[in-house]
Amino acid sequence: MKLYKLFPGTVCLFLLFSSCNKQLQENPQSLLSTTNFYKTRADAVAAVDAIYNPLRNEYGGTEWGGQFTAAEDYSYGTGIYAAVGQYVLTSSDIGRTEASWRNFYRAIRNANLVLKYVPPIPMTDAERNAILGEARFLRALAYRNLVRSWGAVPLRTDPTETVEQVHMRRSPVADVNALIIEDLKFAETNLPNTQSLIGRPTKWSAKVFLADFYLYNEKWVEARDKADEVIKANVYSLVPVTKPADFETIFGPTVQTHSEDVFSFKYSRANGGSQIAQQYAMPNSVYSENGYSSFYGLPTFPLLRDWDKNDLRYQFDIYTSYPTKPNGVIVPTSPERPLMFGKFKDAGFAPSHGNDFPIYRYPDALLIFAEADNQANNAPTALAFERLNMVRRRAYGFTPTAPSLVDFTIVTAPTAQAFRDLVLRERAYEFLCEHKRWFDLVRTKTYKQVIKEAKGIDVPDKFLLFPIPQAEIDNNDQIAPGDQNPGY
Repeated sequence: MKLYKLFPGTVCLFLLFSSCNKQLQENPQSLLSTTNFYKTRADAVAAVDAIYNPLRNEYGGTEWGGQFTAAEDYSYGTGIYAAVGQYVLTSSDIGRTEASWRNFYRAIRNANLVLKYVPPIPMTDAERNAILGEARFLRALAYRNLVRSWGAVPLRTDPTETVEQVHMRRSPVADVNALIIEDLKFAETNLPNTQSLIGRPTKWSAKVFLADFYLYNEKWVEARDKADEVIKANVYSLVPVTKPADFETIFGPTVQTHSEDVFSFKYSRANGGSQIAQQYAMPNSVYSENGYSSFYGLPTFPLLRDWDKNDLRYQFDIYTSYPTKPNGVIVPTSPERPLMFGKFKDAGFAPSHGNDFPIYRYPDALLIFAEADNQANNAPTALAFERLNMVRRRAYGFTPTAPSLVDFTIVTAPTAQAFRDLVLRERAYEFLCEHKRWFDLVRTKTYKQVIKEAKGIDVPDKFLLFPIPQAEIDNNDQIAPGDQNPGY
């Protein structure tokens, strides 16, 4: 049983700064008690812990990420995600995006409270800066999700403690990105090399985040060099795999951490857990007895069609039949939903599960390096091939650091574009159901072509951004109806 769910001291702060249930509304009046709270280092730690809950709600409940899973080229959505799989946002879908907006800004508010009230608390400089670095790392994550999903957003760097502070215009994406980089550089400098408590970010987490952020914004040299710092540090290694079930040591519900865990949101069965497993599982399945089968794939989708069935990731991630509960009879998936996703599964512990959600794993650093190095040199290098092949070898059960029969070579990818295509495909397989494929399609400007080929659907331009919540427009006099994202 996983021991970790919430950091010590988190619960007392939820009453002040967050909601234990994402359906509840904020209670701004409770912020009046902040002046009496920040007295000790323990108070500071509890305050930074309170940043996690609204973020964990979004990843563990698949509210934000579910929108993108249904939109990716290997997946359709069902039920509440059906329209999203058709690149349409219904009023219900928009309601979920508005809930995500609130959660991300709750995390930002809680981070800003830490950044304002923690500095005067007596403690060593190293202790103080580590706490501030953690708050800034999490604030950067919240802002990154906001800017990728809504574009220009209000840039709040002070805690919202008065009604007047609500009124703020949308800041340009470049300004938001500048704050994200500033936050991550501070975190990189001040977070420790290792954390005493599993689940907190380290300096290496900040480095991988920076590398990923640079990659997304086509800063190839910066992305390559930052990923290279992580790889050369030898802090992480790929988890050995010789059979499909070995991936359970990475994604299983009782795993606390592993050698490639750079940063992930932690959940446990005992403390409410997540809803990850049931979102991907069939109903009445041992993979999750309350499965929703929210997402499914078709064998005709090019990404799934062309996936080598000898790849152990395919054998672990994709299933076409499932044992039911309670009698264990094997039942095929339905003709309408022939391929289901099994990366996250937790037998019999619905509705809450222990599967963690990975934000960054060591394969991120390897594949970021491979792509960025190729782009920076306008040609694949031997080292770029090697780091791409490390991920690929592990996927087939080979030793990651030794040459294998499945290695890509210059014959396989003789040009920069051919090599990048291989990296992007490898990312799709390695990070299936980890909320990365859609953003890869967007940043490479291939989403229209890829989705058209896979699903025969023309993705409307407006689908790239969610609508600014109507409540934000109504309550923020610096955002007018005309400031809404195009198409809404």
